Amino acid sequence: MIQEYLLNLPDHLKDLELPGAGARAVWDGLPAGVRTALIRRGEEYLGYRWPVLTCGDYLSFSRTGDRTRYEKKCHPRQQALCALALAECAEHQGRFLDDLIDGIWAVCEESGWQLPAHNSYIRDTTPLPLPDPARPVPDLFACETAANLSLIRALLGPELDEAAPGLCRRILREVDSRVVAPYLREHFWWMGSGDEPVNNWTSWCTQNVLLSVFTSGYGQEVKRRVVKQAAYSLDCFLNGYGQDGCCEEGAEYYHHAGITLWGALEVLDQVSAGHFAPLFREEKLRNIAAYIVSVHVEGDYYLNYADCMPKAGLRGAGEYLFGRRTRAPGLCELAAADVSRRETRDLPDSKSLFERLLDALYARELEAPAVPAPPAPEVFYPSTGLWIARDETWCVSLRAGHNGVSHGHCDAGSLIVYCHGQPLLIDIGVETYTAKTFSPERYSIWTMRSDWHNLPAIGGRVQGSGRQYAPAGVRRFQDGTVSGIELELAPAYPGGGFSYTRQVALARGGKGLTVTDRYQGGEKAVLSLMFARRPVWRGGVLETPAGSIRVEGAGAPVVEAVPIHDPHLRKSWPDTLYRALIPVDGVLRMEFLP
Repeated sequence: MIQEYLLNLPDHLKDLELPGAGARAVWDGLPAGVRTALIRRGEEYLGYRWPVLTCGDYLSFSRTGDRTRYEKKCHPRQQALCALALAECAEHQGRFLDDLIDGIWAVCEESGWQLPAHNSYIRDTTPLPLPDPARPVPDLFACETAANLSLIRALLGPELDEAAPGLCRRILREVDSRVVAPYLREHFWWMGSGDEPVNNWTSWCTQNVLLSVFTSGYGQEVKRRVVKQAAYSLDCFLNGYGQDGCCEEGAEYYHHAGITLWGALEVLDQVSAGHFAPLFREEKLRNIAAYIVSVHVEGDYYLNYADCMPKAGLRGAGEYLFGRRTRAPGLCELAAADVSRRETRDLPDSKSLFERLLDALYARELEAPAVPAPPAPEVFYPSTGLWIARDETWCVSLRAGHNGVSHGHCDAGSLIVYCHGQPLLIDIGVETYTAKTFSPERYSIWTMRSDWHNLPAIGGRVQGSGRQYAPAGVRRFQDGTVSGIELELAPAYPGGGFSYTRQVALARGGKGLTVTDRYQGGEKAVLSLMFARRPVWRGGVLETPAGSIRVEGAGAPVVEAVPIHDPHLRKSWPDTLYRALIPVDGVLRMEFLP
C-alpha cells in the first residue's frame, strides 16, 4: 500500500518543520496552563542527579530475568530530558540548559541505548549480557532515544551550540552510529521480511527512525533510502492487520501500534509535501484508527485481551490527529474528552519527546469540550474473532480467535463483562515483564493460562498456545433486539474427546445478558470466572457490588481470593481479585443481573 507511493516520490525531501525555541509566537502562544505546566515540570529537574547506569544494572537481566533494575534508572533519564527540553522551549531564558546538557551528555555516554531484554541481533534468541558499542542494536528504546535527542537538537540547536559548543555534533554522531547507520546497513527483524510476522515494534521503531533522519539534515540519498525501507516495513506491518483494523495486541498496545503508524505516515507526508496524504483515506487505515473507540468501555476502562490492562491509558494528541486525518470524529472526541480528564496539563510519564511536543502544540485544539458519541451496539472483527456488544447497561466481549496472536494469552472464547461501566467478569492482564514473559515458559505464567480466564478446565487440561488452538463453529446471530455469538471451545484444548459450546446473547431494551455453556464429556469440567470485586453466593446468585450472576445448572461455586502484589497489575486492580470455580455437567446457564 505505502510502497506504491514511492513510484512518484518528489525529487526533494525536506526536513521536518518544527517550531524551535526561538519561535516565540508559538511557545508564548500556548495556553497559559500548558505553558506553566511545562515550566513547572522542568523545574522538578533543576539540579537533577542523573541516575548512574552500572554494568551490574545491565547484567541483572541476564542473571536474574529482572528488567526493572535497569529500566527504573534508564527511563527516568528520558523523562527528564523531555521535561527540561520543553521547559526551556516554553520559558527560553537558559534556566534549564545546564541540566539538559548534563542529561544529553550522560545519554551519549551510555554503552548501549537498547534495553537489556532486547540486546540481541536475531529474533527470539537469548539477549547478550552486555551491549557492544561497536555493534549497536536499534531496538524500541534505542530508536526512541535517537528521536528524543534529534528533536532536542532541532528545537534547541542554537541554544545548545552556544552553551556547550560541539554537543550538537555529538548528538548527530551518536544518533547516526547507534541507529541510522545500522538501520541502513543491517536487517533487524522488526524491519519486515516477506510474510514474517511483525508487531508494534515495526511502526514504533520506524516512526522514530524517520524522526531522527528528518530532523538531522541528512542528504537526499540517505533520506530516500530511509523512506524506501520505511515504506516496506510499514507495508509489512499493515500486512499483519486485517482489513477490519483490529489490533490483536490489545488496547494498551494501540498507542504503540496504531498511533506510531500514524506518526510514521505523518512524517512521510510532511517531508514529501503531502505526497502520502491519500493513504489516510484508505479503509484499512481508517479502521485501524477507529479500533480504540470500539474497545473503549467507559472512563478509564477498555476491553483488554493479550498483554493489555483494562486501564489502557488516556487518549491524547496522537489519537486526535489520527482521527482528524482519517475523518473519524469519534476518535477525536474520545481524545479531547480524555485530555479534559487528565490531572496535569502535560505528560510527565511519557518517555517520548514527540508525544509530549504534540500534546503541547495541539493543546488549544484539544481544549474544546467533547462528549464521545456512543460506540456501535455491536462490532465484530473477523481478523481476530473479537466480538463486542453493548447497551445502556452491559458491555460484553468475547474473543473467538486462535491462541497464536502477538503478546497473546491462552484465552480463546473468554468473556469480559462490564455493568454500567464497571468490571464484572475480567481479564486480569499481565504482570511486570521479566525474561520468562517472552521465553518458552511464557504460557506457564498464571495470567497467561486459560484457567485464569473466564473459561473451563477439562479434566485439569487447559488451552494450548499457538494458531492451531482455536474455537470452531463460530456463529453470530441476531433476532430482533438480540445480538449473540456461539462457538465450540474443544479445539482450543489439546487432546479433544469432549464438546464444550458457549453461547452469549445480549437482549437490548433491559431484557439482559445471558451466557449458556453446554458440556459433554467424561472428564470433570470446572469453569473459572474472574472477578474484580468479591462475589458472594446467595440463593443461586453470585452477587458483587458491580453486578451479579444467577447460575442455573450447577451447585455452589468455590470462591478463591487472589492476592495481587505485582506493581503492574496494581495499576488497574485492587489488592485482591477473586476466582469462582463452578463444576459444569451438562447445561450451565448464567443470567447477568445489574
